[in-house]
Amino acid sequence: MQSIKSVFYIGHGPSSSHTIGPVNAVKYILGKYQDIVSVKVTLCGSLASTGKGHLTDYIINKYLEGFNHRIVFDARKRVKHPNTMIFETTLKNNEIKKDIIVSIGGGVITINNEKKQDGSDLYPHHTLSEIMAYCRDFGYSLWEYVLYHEGEDVLSYIDEIYKTIKDEIARGIKTDGELPGELHVKRKAKAMYENMLKEHKEDDIQTNVAIASFAASEENAAGGKIVVAPTCGSAGVIPGVVQYLEMKKVPYEDIRKGFLVAGLIGLLAKSNASISGAEAGCQAEIGVACAMGAAMIATALGYEYKKIAQSAEVALEHSLGLTCDPVKGYVQIPCIERCAIFALKAINAASIVGILPIEASKVTFDESLLTMYLTGKDLHAGYRETAKKGLSKVMKKKIN
Repeated sequence: MQSIKSVFYIGHGPSSSHTIGPVNAVKYILGKYQDIVSVKVTLCGSLASTGKGHLTDYIINKYLEGFNHRIVFDARKRVKHPNTMIFETTLKNNEIKKDIIVSIGGGVITINNEKKQDGSDLYPHHTLSEIMAYCRDFGYSLWEYVLYHEGEDVLSYIDEIYKTIKDEIARGIKTDGELPGELHVKRKAKAMYENMLKEHKEDDIQTNVAIASFAASEENAAGGKIVVAPTCGSAGVIPGVVQYLEMKKVPYEDIRKGFLVAGLIGLLAKSNASISGAEAGCQAEIGVACAMGAAMIATALGYEYKKIAQSAEVALEHSLGLTCDPVKGYVQIPCIERCAIFALKAINAASIVGILPIEASKVTFDESLLTMYLTGKDLHAGYRETAKKGLSKVMKKKIN
């Protein structure tokens, strides 16, 4: 496994797989080939079905500006992965180079069936069970395990992640107006914040968590600078969790430990299953973010490693089957509200585990993660970020 930096990083919304991934693909093509005459980009699967709402064509056009290029949306083409891009690059010698690039989630891409190297492997273990056995044998906590393998530099990286989360929340509660796109969704975080003040609910934890999640999610939907955690679509969950821990007056040093373990949970999901809504539904995005959040809370509150693992497992288990059906392909409905709901679910998962006896746990996190992945594979394609079923289908006539 690579670094937790691959599931916690700073970028711009609204989608890690549909905007950040394609940007990385274009950068790869421009870096690989010289003397480019033209570029044809064919977007397949989910990228074709929901690319307009996710600004995929906008971002590709922006990064190919100055080059003769065209974008083709082909939702009917059969491909192995729903986030497939086919680049046909014509060079000055009339040679046409074909590259198949897949956006696998979290901004990570694979190129011609070979994983793009975005850092060397840092971890010798590949499941949470293996990691917990190592921690038991050598007396590590989970956050110490992560720190040992990441190195001390990761702490300053986490500090920057934390600062960016605080900034995006602050921007979100100060900004009103409509979010971009055809849905004409009004921002709500500012009004929610003002209503909280009017009703003197400044000390209400659930209210503050919801506002923080809305603020971050709306910043993402507007293409703002946010923390991807582990994807853009799920970027509102961890900010809600951060708000909860601060409302509970948890020291920052303990919150930072929580970030480390949350990153580990996200990394395990990315490595052993999926964090792509197009591949496994929203359970792979917001469901994983919920598990990360539950582990973060459990760590920050001082739970021992078995309870931390159980918190993540409970959060993920009760996110199973969560579909990805963004209306018109925009990361707005139901994504924004959903982030707030699952930030609260992360809190509930950790709270329940806090009073459960350890021996009550029958399902491991690794088993829950495998179940999530298999469930995602069984989901009808219409519920995997294609905007063809679910809310997207029901709302289609109303929105058109």
